[in-house]
Amino acid sequence: MMDYVRSSLSFIFAISVMYTLLDCEIKYNRNRYLFGLYVAIMVICNGFLLHHLGYITFMKFYPLLVHVPVFFAFMFISKFKPIKVFFVLWTLIVISTLFSLVGLVISYSFGSGKEIANIISYILYLPTYFLIYKYIRPPFLYMLHNTDKGWLGFSMIPISYSVLVYSIGMYNIDAVIDRINVKYGVLLLIIVFSAYFLILRFFKQTKEQLTLQNEQNLLQTQVAAAQVHFEALEESQEKTMIYRHDMRHHLNLINYYLMDNNKVAAQKYITEVEKAIEGAAVEKYCSNYTVNLILSSYITKARNEQITVETRIDLPENNVVSDMDLCVIFSNAIENAINACKGIHDANERTLKIVSRINNNKLCIQITNSYDSTVLFVDDMPVSSEENHGLGTKSIAAVVQKYGGVYSFSAVDRIFKANIIL
Repeated sequence: MMDYVRSSLSFIFAISVMYTLLDCEIKYNRNRYLFGLYVAIMVICNGFLLHHLGYITFMKFYPLLVHVPVFFAFMFISKFKPIKVFFVLWTLIVISTLFSLVGLVISYSFGSGKEIANIISYILYLPTYFLIYKYIRPPFLYMLHNTDKGWLGFSMIPISYSVLVYSIGMYNIDAVIDRINVKYGVLLLIIVFSAYFLILRFFKQTKEQLTLQNEQNLLQTQVAAAQVHFEALEESQEKTMIYRHDMRHHLNLINYYLMDNNKVAAQKYITEVEKAIEGAAVEKYCSNYTVNLILSSYITKARNEQITVETRIDLPENNVVSDMDLCVIFSNAIENAINACKGIHDANERTLKIVSRINNNKLCIQITNSYDSTVLFVDDMPVSSEENHGLGTKSIAAVVQKYGGVYSFSAVDRIFKANIIL
C-alpha cells in the first residue's frame, strides 16, 4: 500500500509541476475533463499494475508505463515544441527521484527506516512545488518562449542522471542506496543540483541578453516610429505652408470671378480649394496628437494601396502607456497589415480594421487584416523567413511585457488578428 501511495503522489506531483512549467492552459471544459480523466485512468492503471507485478517489477517498466504516456499527453496540450516538453519531462523525472534519494540519505544517516524516508519525501512535495513555481518557473518559461536552440544539450543532463539511477536500481531508489554508499548518494545529489544551478544561471544570463536585445530592437523601432511621426508632421506643415503661400492667389482669382459676376466658376473653384486643403490636413482619428499623426500617415499609405480601412479608435490624450510605445504598437501592427494586404491580388478583398477602446481602465487594441499567404507560428508568435522581417511583432510583445499586459496573434479563415491589452 505504501508503495502505491508513494508512486501515486510522485506521479500527481510530476503532472502538476509539468503543467506549471509548461504554462499549459486548457481552454474548454470538455478538454479539461478529458485530461483529468486521462490522469485518473493512468493512476488507476498504474495502481493495478503495481499490485499485480510488484513494486520491483513495476519500477523496471516505469519509463514505458509512465514517462511515455505523460510525454504524449503534454505534447498535445502544450504549446511548445516536443523537444522542450522532452526537457521538462526529464527534469521532472530528476526532481521526483531526488525526493526519494534525499529522504533515504537522511534516514540512513540517522539510522531510520524506509518508512521515515517515505514520510520525508512526502513532506518535501509542497515546499518544493512552491520553490519551483517562484524561482524556477519564471526563467524556464522565458527560455521556453524565447529560445529554440540547445534544448537537446540541456536534456542530456537529466537523461544522464536518470540512466545512471535506472541502471543501478531500475528506479528502485531503495536498491540504489543499498548498492552505493550514502556518501556517493550525497555526491550524486550535489552533482545534479550543481548542474541545474548552472542551467538556471545560463537561463538567467540568456534572459538578460535577450532582454537587452529586445530593448535595443524596441529602441530602433521607436526611432523608426519617431521618424514616421516627424515625416508626417513635416509633410503636413509643408503642405500647409504651400497653401498659405498660394492663398493670396486663390483669393484674387475668386475675387475676379465675383467681379465678373461668374458665381458658378467661383463656387467651383472654392470647392476645389477646400478639397485640396482637406487633403493637406491631418485627419483626426483620436485625441492623442502623436498617435494620430502615425495613424494618419499609415492609413493614407493603406488607402493608396487600395485597402479598405475601417477605424473605431477611442484613445484619450493622456495614457499610462507612453506616446512612443503606442506608436511602436500601432506602426508595427498596421505596417504588417498593409504588407499582408498588398499580397492579395483582388483589391476588393484587401481590408484593414483598427479598433481601440478603454475597457475597465485597460487599453484594448485590435488590428485585423485580410491576407492571402501562409502564416507560420512558433510558440504563438508569427514568424517570417525573410531577413529583417518578423521584428515588428517582437517589438509589440516587448512593449506589452513592459507594461505587464497581454497580447495574442491569430490567423483564421484568411483573417489575421492582433489583440493587445495594456
